[in-house]
Amino acid sequence: MKRILLPIIILLAMCAGVVMYVLKSNVSTSEECCLVVNTPEEALAALKAGNERYVSGTPIHPRCDMERVQATAPHQAPFAAVVGCSDSRVPVELVFDQGVGDIFVIRTAGNNVNNDVVMGSIDYAVEHLGVKVLLVMGHGSCGGVTSAISNGEEQGAIGNLLEAISNDIPECMHKIEDLDNAIRYHAHVQVERILSSPHIMEKIEKGELLIKRAYYDVHSGRVTIDG
Repeated sequence: MKRILLPIIILLAMCAGVVMYVLKSNVSTSEECCLVVNTPEEALAALKAGNERYVSGTPIHPRCDMERVQATAPHQAPFAAVVGCSDSRVPVELVFDQGVGDIFVIRTAGNNVNNDVVMGSIDYAVEHLGVKVLLVMGHGSCGGVTSAISNGEEQGAIGNLLEAISNDIPECMHKIEDLDNAIRYHAHVQVERILSSPHIMEKIEKGELLIKRAYYDVHSGRVTIDG
C-alpha cells in the first residue's frame, strides 16, 4: 500500500506546485502587465509598492518580456523619472520592481544636477515625456559624496565632479562621521536646484508633477522617500 500511495502523493504535490505557479503568473500578468498611472500620487504609490516587493523578496519583474520591448519600441511613456547615482549597487528599475519603459533614469556619479546635460535630461522627461513624479535619490556609502566631503585630491574630470559636489554642501565638509546626512542633504540641494526652474514649478502648481528627495539603503534595499 505504501508503495502505491507514495507515487500518488508525489504526483499530487507536483500538481499543486504547478497550480500555484500558474496562479502566481496570472496575478503578475493581470495586475502588472498594463500599469495605468493617471496622477502624480499614483505614480509615487507605484514606486513605493515596487520597492516594497523588492525589499520583501517578492519582486514580479513586470513588463520585462519581449512583448513589452516591442510595444515600447515606437515610443516611450515612462510614468516616473529618477535622478540617481551611477553606483552599480543602485539598479533603479530593479529597486522599484518596474519594467521596460516605466522609468526615465538619469544617472551621474553622486547624482549631481550641476550642468545643462543633466538639467536638460530632466526637462526632457518632464516636458516631452510627461513623467508624473521625479525622484532625486542618494544612497548609502556614496563614493562621490564621501570623496567630496573628505576633500579628496583628484585631477581632471573627477576633480571637477568632486568640486561640484563639495560646492553644493560646504556645511558638510570634513564631517565624514556624518556621511548619511551629507548624502541626504546633497540630494535636497539638487531638488532645490530643479525647483528653481519656472516651468517645473508650473507643472507642480498645476498638480501634474511631484518632486521628491529619496535615499536608498544599500544594506536593506529600502528606499525612503521624503514627504
